[in-house]
Amino acid sequence: MKKIGKITWIVVKSLLIYLVLWGVTTTVIQNVIKIIKVENFKSQAIYDEKNSTSTVKYYVVKGNDDIPSYELNGTLVYPGYEADILTSTNATLIGPITSNLVSFFVGGHAAICMNNYNDFQIKSDIYKSVESTGLGSYGKYADLFSKSYWIFNNPFNEVIGLRAKLTESQRKEVMSLAASYVGDPYNYSFLFDTTNKSYCSDLVSKVYEKVNVNLNKNSFVTTVYDIINSSDVYISYYQYYDNNGVKYIYYLG
Repeated sequence: MKKIGKITWIVVKSLLIYLVLWGVTTTVIQNVIKIIKVENFKSQAIYDEKNSTSTVKYYVVKGNDDIPSYELNGTLVYPGYEADILTSTNATLIGPITSNLVSFFVGGHAAICMNNYNDFQIKSDIYKSVESTGLGSYGKYADLFSKSYWIFNNPFNEVIGLRAKLTESQRKEVMSLAASYVGDPYNYSFLFDTTNKSYCSDLVSKVYEKVNVNLNKNSFVTTVYDIINSSDVYISYYQYYDNNGVKYIYYLG
């Protein structure tokens, strides 16, 4: 019996080591792909001197889209347009060690941009997004949020805006579907009861799946990296802040 127990422990330990190595390797690859995708987008950009200031630097990436990549409200730049996806790989959990680990393995946050939309449940405009945060009593449910906190370098120093190739009717459908998730409880388990509950990137994935856009190729837990690295979306907006607080905006235009 002792020999069987020893062999069993060796098998279990080996399996655990394999799973850890597989997880770390997969995550490193995901991080590298994300960096390559962002840098490729930035490498196509041309400095937009006309719109740039000492504190905000604009770079335009020429494309075929006739859809705006951001919305101006005075001097504030609200990232994304209707049905676009906003993502950040920076987790905002309490505690730097936890936040860094979560950021590395699954990313930070994801949201779906809205526009002028009105139904029996919610009333929205271009400055709003649907998202599920899971933080605090108010954040236990998916809700309609102002996109204003995606503008500044706290909590997200880096924001990646993503866009799928959709028709106008599909974009309207995405907004309608996103609105239908308002009030959906947050899924703290990430694995179980995914039909009745959603976490941030899971909600985004569910909505887009219904318009035949696959944001979760591995069919496992949908991470922010899964969304960013999906071949079904492309970058339409990218912003980050340098150490001096200067904001850099790369946009498809």
